[in-house]
Amino acid sequence: MTFLESVSAAFFKLVAILMKAAPIGAFGAFAFTIGAYGIASVANLFALIATFYLTSAIFVVGVLGLVAIANGFNILKLIRYLKEELLLVLGTSSSEAALPSLISKMERAGAAKSVVGLVVPTGYSFNLDGTNIYMTMAALFIAQALNIDLSLQDQVLLLLVAMLSSKGRRGSPARVSSPWRPPCRWCLRCPWRAWP
Repeated sequence: MTFLESVSAAFFKLVAILMKAAPIGAFGAFAFTIGAYGIASVANLFALIATFYLTSAIFVVGVLGLVAIANGFNILKLIRYLKEELLLVLGTSSSEAALPSLISKMERAGAAKSVVGLVVPTGYSFNLDGTNIYMTMAALFIAQALNIDLSLQDQVLLLLVAMLSSKGRRGSPARVSSPWRPPCRWCLRCPWRAWP
């Protein structure tokens, strides 16, 4: 193993340890919000989160399930194989947290190291279906909160802008609060000062 590979492996292990601690911080922030402002302050947010997870599940089973069948493998077996990484992503709200172990698992599954080194990071940057779903839903949530009526044309435009905006976006939890701003700002014609 070269020096750079050793440093890279050590860095990935450090990032994996730090990302496993991230849910504790998220829980603390959520507990403070509920304690300070009451459970009613997050009721609509719970509805958004539940709708997002339901939509994501339908996408995984429906769309990705059909892609898996067309390519000759079972999506449920893949989900079982990657369950630790999926739980880590769910707990940290960041796909970046699972990158080191995902690369290791793909190599253990028989994929060539050079292929995994190219395909997985590229997929992280350009195949962000969940980010696209979230950006569209968050923008619609904001439109409802601001009482902005959107026509079907506005909604389709919002979807197209979200699809374009999600490309190249990183899956880090620090960006969770802001990915909907560009599509909302442009499609909903809202002034920046109206945003929290």
